[in-house]
Amino acid sequence: MQKIVNFKQNLDYYIKLIDTRTSSGDYLGALDAGRRAYENAKTRIDRESINILIGQIYYEMGLYALSCEHFFRAVRIPETRAGAFFGIGRNLVKMNNPKLALEYFEATLDIGGTQDFSGAVLEWTYEIKQQLQTPMAENNTLAIARNLVKMHKADQAVMLLSPLANNNIDAKIMLADVLVLAEQYARAREILFDILRDNPANVQALLVLCSLCLAEKDLCSLEINLQKIAGIPLKFNQLVLVGNMYAAISKFDKAITFYQKAQQQDEYNTKILLFLAIAYYNLGDTQEALYYIGQARWVDIENPVLNIYYDIFSRNLVEPPLAIVTQIPHKIAESKLQAIFSAINSDNFCDSFNRSLLMADDIEWCFMQKNPDLTNRLAKALSRCKKKKAVKLYQKLLISVRLNKEQKFSLTKYAMLNENVREIDLTSNYRYRSFKTKLPSAFRQNAMFREGYVNAFCFAEINGMDVNFDKITEKLTKNQVFSQILPDFDENVLACLYFCENAQVLNQACIYFGVDSNRVIRAINEYRLLV
Repeated sequence: MQKIVNFKQNLDYYIKLIDTRTSSGDYLGALDAGRRAYENAKTRIDRESINILIGQIYYEMGLYALSCEHFFRAVRIPETRAGAFFGIGRNLVKMNNPKLALEYFEATLDIGGTQDFSGAVLEWTYEIKQQLQTPMAENNTLAIARNLVKMHKADQAVMLLSPLANNNIDAKIMLADVLVLAEQYARAREILFDILRDNPANVQALLVLCSLCLAEKDLCSLEINLQKIAGIPLKFNQLVLVGNMYAAISKFDKAITFYQKAQQQDEYNTKILLFLAIAYYNLGDTQEALYYIGQARWVDIENPVLNIYYDIFSRNLVEPPLAIVTQIPHKIAESKLQAIFSAINSDNFCDSFNRSLLMADDIEWCFMQKNPDLTNRLAKALSRCKKKKAVKLYQKLLISVRLNKEQKFSLTKYAMLNENVREIDLTSNYRYRSFKTKLPSAFRQNAMFREGYVNAFCFAEINGMDVNFDKITEKLTKNQVFSQILPDFDENVLACLYFCENAQVLNQACIYFGVDSNRVIRAINEYRLLV
């Protein structure tokens, strides 16, 4: 493991322990040593340097997102920034984002640091060039459709996917999957049978058909189709899905078989470790449940859900069967949510948050529920708090691997709108930026324009799009849109205008924001944005 930073003498013991355990493949022991070193660090430079070492350990474990999270913490100070950028670049290569990785390697050389990275950067740059020569299937439409599904906008995802379904098999299967979520079972079945008629061994189509059988509670057909899949080599996500389906019909022993196969492909995946723990608990084997949940906690010690489940298993707080989900049982969750909602609805949320010892952890857990309404309310409340404790949590949430892109959309949006969180270290696409000057001064006094701009900016960020915001803003302000607003003009129409130069992306934005494309086209023509 390459050394990136130097430590003071009083941390030598822990650093040697990290090296020894990493060299022997004891990554969990190395993580423990790293955490103990962090607790004993006296200066901020030492703490961020240890974050780099922990990031390197996660890299060796293949947990690239968790690795990035620790590297981003080290980005915050100049002394460790070069090493952090280098580490992020390596992770991004492994996460199949070579173009963005190249930006970080270039930034590493520009910044400089405690060591010369030029040789290592050249090696990784060569690997990136090899990747870029390989054809990569990048389909923005499918990515945006996935985002819509996560935001519980299945109908809009159907609209986006339907035109592609005739010529794109992936879009066709995804459309069937979304139709199952939208409870349009007959149409989904027709699409799936059409695919399987020509290709009866299409695993992804069979998995969606199993989802359809489960949704319709046709358990007999579900087991027949699961048996068809059993003899086919499956990828990690497919193994997890099959395990979850067996768990849904209370066949936990078969679920464990598939979870263990998935664990062989990703040994330290905390979701799989949690699922194994829940499955064993449901079978009455509390000791095995505690073993797997304990392993998960060693990997991701900051995950509040894992700590809650450990408490449940060790004290038998809930009767099985527990659902195979990454959320905690309903009764425990209900009391936590009620306390958070009471705090949000009070007039002194910021003061209560600042005084409480537990609210920060509970808020982080609430974000992990992936509930769009709850996310918006929490992001809005937190962004109004100017005190250091709230800003620190806000930035922690933005670099957390436990939040999805849409949640970071909300966090970024309200931070920009309220301008209380002056600097945000990370957006959903792993770019390190400051949003301090992103909001155009001309929009600051107009709430509709301010929100429209922020919506467009966040949409571009979560989908990794490069958009010239200054160009459209200049045209809008030059044409004095403020005094010539069309009758049906609103913040969503404005958001779409920023994507007017690309017809396909414009159509995607219209669907995403739920806007009639004709309204947007009228505004584009009226304000002469393409002239």
